[in-house]
Amino acid sequence: MFGIQKKYITRFLLLLGVVRWYNLALIAASQYLLFWLTFSQHELWRVFYDVKLHCIVAASIFSVAAAFIINAFYDVDKDLVNKPKQVVMGKLLGESSLLNLYVVLNLLAVAFAMMASVKVMVFFLCYTVFCWFHSHKLQKLPVVREVSASLLTMIPLLAIWFHFGHWHWGMFYYMGSLGILLFTREVVKDMAGHKGNLIFGYHTVVVAAGVRRTRWGLAAMNSFAFFAYLLLNWIQLFHPVLQHWNPDYYFLISGVSLFTSFWVSWAMFFIRDDSKIVVMDAFLKLGVVIHLLSIVTQ
Repeated sequence: MFGIQKKYITRFLLLLGVVRWYNLALIAASQYLLFWLTFSQHELWRVFYDVKLHCIVAASIFSVAAAFIINAFYDVDKDLVNKPKQVVMGKLLGESSLLNLYVVLNLLAVAFAMMASVKVMVFFLCYTVFCWFHSHKLQKLPVVREVSASLLTMIPLLAIWFHFGHWHWGMFYYMGSLGILLFTREVVKDMAGHKGNLIFGYHTVVVAAGVRRTRWGLAAMNSFAFFAYLLLNWIQLFHPVLQHWNPDYYFLISGVSLFTSFWVSWAMFFIRDDSKIVVMDAFLKLGVVIHLLSIVTQ
């Protein structure tokens, strides 16, 4: 009996590693914080008693977990070089078991989304299809691969806005700067995993353009984004274009994230060691965490 229990506990722990439980926890925390601080008038009881909110969070967790599984399934060859531990965990769980779980998780995501509303159900149906299409086709297209990977991370957060919120300029700054931060991280990850991508024919932006051109392209993009942000700030302060919106939390955290991307993209010119590129990736990942959780300071 103890041996059977140990076996199932081990498989469960391996599964948590494959679906990257820490990312799932971050997404759920970000969604709850966003709802509490933006859509509930800071009334904590509304967070606990809003059933639709819990359904959207559950749908997000299940759909993102399924996305990690299908992505690992399609990337198994490349990950043997770049992430061997991740592949070993998948092999121990079994390919057929993971694919069956992928289907179950997507069904659960759609079921919970349907309990929120038909609109949310359609939203997550489109998201699950996009996740599969990203893993099946978009993974091997340079630039498109990095853009779609960034969108996959952002979309669950947009689910809260989609159901509860309304458009405003703060959202534009918040999501736009997050997208640039995520795109920068995807390119840096491509640099760190360049060897595996090259061997197995993944046409990432680094493989297509080369490391040197990629560095210059990333630095140019982030320089343009950061200085455009500063210009918009100056215009809004002295010659307001948006009469009913002033710089606030969303504007400030966007500046921090854009500066982080700007700094990392130029720092990449001084890095040649793959281990240091991994450090830059970890730094950008920390930037994403801070961006998402900093809403608590709003």
